Amino acid sequence: MPNLPRISLYILEAMGRLRWDRERLKDYQEKRLREVVQYAYAHVPFYHRFFNMAGVAPSDIKCVDDLRKLPVVRKSDMKKEPYRNLISTEFARTPLKAERTGGSTGEPFTVYIRGKEDDWRKAIYLRANISCGQRPSDSWVAVLDAERSSDAVYFQHVIGVFAKKIVPVTWSREKQLDAVEKLKPEVLDGFPSALWLMAREMELKDRKLIKPRILFGSGELTTASERKYSERIFGAPYYDQFGCTEIDRSAWQCPEKEGYHIDVDSVIMQFVDKNGDDVGNGERGEVVYTSLFNHAMPFIRYGTNDVGVRLDGNCACGRNLPLMSVAEGRNNSFLVFPDGHIVSPMSFIETLKAFVLVKEIEQYRVVQDRKDMVEILVKKAHEGVDEERIRAWLLTNILRDLPKVENVDLSGVKFEVEFVDDLPSTRTGKLNVVTSKVNSFS
Repeated sequence: MPNLPRISLYILEAMGRLRWDRERLKDYQEKRLREVVQYAYAHVPFYHRFFNMAGVAPSDIKCVDDLRKLPVVRKSDMKKEPYRNLISTEFARTPLKAERTGGSTGEPFTVYIRGKEDDWRKAIYLRANISCGQRPSDSWVAVLDAERSSDAVYFQHVIGVFAKKIVPVTWSREKQLDAVEKLKPEVLDGFPSALWLMAREMELKDRKLIKPRILFGSGELTTASERKYSERIFGAPYYDQFGCTEIDRSAWQCPEKEGYHIDVDSVIMQFVDKNGDDVGNGERGEVVYTSLFNHAMPFIRYGTNDVGVRLDGNCACGRNLPLMSVAEGRNNSFLVFPDGHIVSPMSFIETLKAFVLVKEIEQYRVVQDRKDMVEILVKKAHEGVDEERIRAWLLTNILRDLPKVENVDLSGVKFEVEFVDDLPSTRTGKLNVVTSKVNSFS
């Protein structure tokens, strides 16, 4: 359960660090880097072996530049390990909080964090929202997957302090709109595709009762045109946020929108080429993370397949957190069916319920070549996987739940599940796990 006093302290300290100069931030970051490296080597079997195989001692990692001595770790590398090798020997797995990932990347995985780390994540997350104008007492509504039910403590909801209410993205659009209208959010949060589709439904049905003061989007890549559309329909500024489940939110737009501020006091973010070498400012590179707060299950030189660009200079807002830009894309991720329904990629992914199959599916991808044809490409986690059971699970969930969630007619649509040896890596963002070759914006 979240510790409200500790979260409050973390928020105050995090807000204070926004006033630090770059040199002080760097010193703080590298001190925490040395601590997490030493800890991971001493207490996490996976990283103890990882350092030894690389011929690197923890004492060799003194600053960010020293991380280049280590190879990039992939989710696929960690998935091959039993969790007892990934989790610190100081913690039992059972009491830890499980955070599931893979909904948007197509590569199921579970991350374990302790209560103190969960509170830290919440504080760093709220710092961005506060910086964009969110107030503790604001009515805060988020359109997210059902797994992310609000874990704000009861006390938060009673006194109304940063008490987030979840509207499941798997609900029908009509039900989502009714729920959000009833909750009257001052802050509306959620998956960008869910917000875009809600805005579209509002415009088509001339519904104007949802009038938030602020919009936040996270969990997917989104385009500037989609954000502007949501801003126009909702009549509120839209601030995009960037991250992944393993690290949580790691970069965010402030009101100046000159880039995304990187939370360098919580994470080291490197931008690397295919050889794992840093690229220069202004050049596209894969985002590689080193968490500065994960001890129960550390992440060091962790490759994400997301693409970003390190930016030079300072933001006009005066905050000294470095800036990045996010590679845009995903405008080909909405699925379109013969009856004209446009389906959110996150909504489709949720109905698959692939996160349940974390031990059977290494990665998957959804491809739509025609309105009446959708392929689900699956890379098995191991040879012993029962293909027919997996196929039946995925198809049953889609055919049973998608019509209920999206009110879409699937009677003329063919779904195929194909098992493949490999899936080519995609460099344009998480939601390219769903790719539609049908123009979803026509």
